[in-house]
Amino acid sequence: MATLRKLVSDVRGMHKLLSTDNLITDRVVASEIKNNTQLLVKRETNLRKLWATDTLFTTIPCLEMIEVPISECCEYVDPCNVARSRYKLPRITEGNYQYVIQGVYSINAMGGQGKRFKEITINRYLNLLKLPIIKNEQYYWIANGGYLYISNPLLKAARISAFFEEDVPNEIMFPECGCGNVDYSTDELCKNPLDKEYGCPGYLEKQVLELTSQKLLSTYFRLKTDQTSDGVDGQAPNTTNTN
Repeated sequence: MATLRKLVSDVRGMHKLLSTDNLITDRVVASEIKNNTQLLVKRETNLRKLWATDTLFTTIPCLEMIEVPISECCEYVDPCNVARSRYKLPRITEGNYQYVIQGVYSINAMGGQGKRFKEITINRYLNLLKLPIIKNEQYYWIANGGYLYISNPLLKAARISAFFEEDVPNEIMFPECGCGNVDYSTDELCKNPLDKEYGCPGYLEKQVLELTSQKLLSTYFRLKTDQTSDGVDGQAPNTTNTN
């Protein structure tokens, strides 16, 4: 899997203007790569593609959970507690139907993946609470500005795999509790985000690079996109005389 730094280098190599302009920093290029990756991934997941692609999703192996009243995230007057992640999660891409979350799981005694929780909205869960039935299933939802909630109030930790739009902070990715059997080194803690493996599916990589190049050229050099005779977009400089 390519690193973000490699993709930044590939974008710069696509056009001389991008490779020589010092105002377009690696951070700017990387940000545009991420924006276009998110755009294409959202399109694909809406078409029910990529959900089984492990390299696309970032797994937080041990997300610490705390017990809170359910009223914290909704208007529910009866006594009822749930589990909430101690930390707010980085922003997760949202598709037409749901968050782009591959799965949320409990953590078994060996630190591995346990029971998979079912996704639900808070409103649907509140409706279930009103039904006079035994509720054996356990559910999760995202609410209150980005916290993960799970219906089991006794849960101490969970594992989540999702397509995050932001880098996962070290305090979340590498927790001190060790409940997820997380093994990491000082090098991993200090690694530059540009040097980490970047989750862009191979068949989308060319599109991401082309979209990024076009956006940077049109933004920083006022180049307009012309339609060539073979139907392929080409870049042409804006030659309008301003004298």
